[in-house]
Amino acid sequence: MATQEYGQPAPPEEGVHVYLTRLGDVAPEAVGWLWPKRVPMGKMTLLFGDPGRGKSLLALDMAARVTRGAPWPDAPDGPNPPGRVVLLSAEDDPADTIRPRFEAAGGDPDGVLVLRAVQRPGSGLEGDLPFCLARDVAALESVLRQWGGVRQKGLDPVSAYLGGVASHSNAAMRELLAPVREMAERTGVAVVAISHLTKRREATVLYRGMGSLATVAAARAVWAVGPDPGPTGHHQASGRILLLPVKCNLVGAVPGLAYRIVPSPQCADVPVLAWEEGSLALTAQEAFDSAALPSLTPRERAMAWLEEALGKGAVPALEVEQRARAIGFSRRTLMRARAELGVCAFHEGMGAPWLLRLPDEEPDPGSAAAIEPAGVAPAAGQESGPPDPSPRECHSPDEEALAL
Repeated sequence: MATQEYGQPAPPEEGVHVYLTRLGDVAPEAVGWLWPKRVPMGKMTLLFGDPGRGKSLLALDMAARVTRGAPWPDAPDGPNPPGRVVLLSAEDDPADTIRPRFEAAGGDPDGVLVLRAVQRPGSGLEGDLPFCLARDVAALESVLRQWGGVRQKGLDPVSAYLGGVASHSNAAMRELLAPVREMAERTGVAVVAISHLTKRREATVLYRGMGSLATVAAARAVWAVGPDPGPTGHHQASGRILLLPVKCNLVGAVPGLAYRIVPSPQCADVPVLAWEEGSLALTAQEAFDSAALPSLTPRERAMAWLEEALGKGAVPALEVEQRARAIGFSRRTLMRARAELGVCAFHEGMGAPWLLRLPDEEPDPGSAAAIEPAGVAPAAGQESGPPDPSPRECHSPDEEALAL
């Protein structure tokens, strides 16, 4: 049998064409956003969480804002061009659930198409068929182009439209989702897919989405919704729900948001979302880790969180304080945890911000000498505060209050 010499190209397969593009011929483009820095246009966004946390309500809240051009919760003065929405919902009835909730959220129902079924005459598949990502993406793209002005397409849940494809298979899911990604890129439509969580609470949040990791990989933005774990790891009775970033490949760190599910003012039987003002300096992983530690005391949970937060190196003290407050740790609990761990504070020169590091790490060469690890935490009833560093080491009251 003839062998190919090393370095010689193999003969091309007949009928196979390879398409290449010179990068210099590609015109750079800015990323477009449906929801600025949260849901990109022309890409797939994945939203996952446990049942009852408002994932479908969140998708309808978004759709309502799109149809009316209403501002986003975290950008009340920002522009939001009105557009149309196509919804695929396998779990909610359009008449008694989707429309009442959509209108309660302020949406224009004439700006929404609900995909009910697919017919394929002559295919041997008779009658109304459920939409299937494996065979119907091209037909859906045709509908999007014919209707025009579509800015958002929803898949709720994405697992209902796999058409028998094994959701746990990375290879199968990559092949299935590739046409969805390409359709989004060609049409510029933001695809918002909803998924449930697995019961593997010990797993990293990236691996908690139902099915294959390929679904998470295909999405350019991934968001998790879940109850606020509160400072003790037990879900708060207030019903506060957090929308937190898992990944966003197209932008840097994005803060989370919080909302509650409340009765609509027009009809108490129809739920809507009530958004809180402000943002949360908290990631989904931090919240999930906090919820997974209900048996620990608040101080022990804060210590575990601090070790994780400072595990990769020094972090600005103000950032640590803000993130801890977002999780629900009191300043007193944080101070005790820092003292127990022996966390050191230092700065890298006159006027530089205070940084925190674990005691077994060294500050960068050239930085100021680290302050000694925190001493004994204050007794109950006393003001929670740090030891008094020398005046030349603290350059503002806020930084001085944060330096241990």
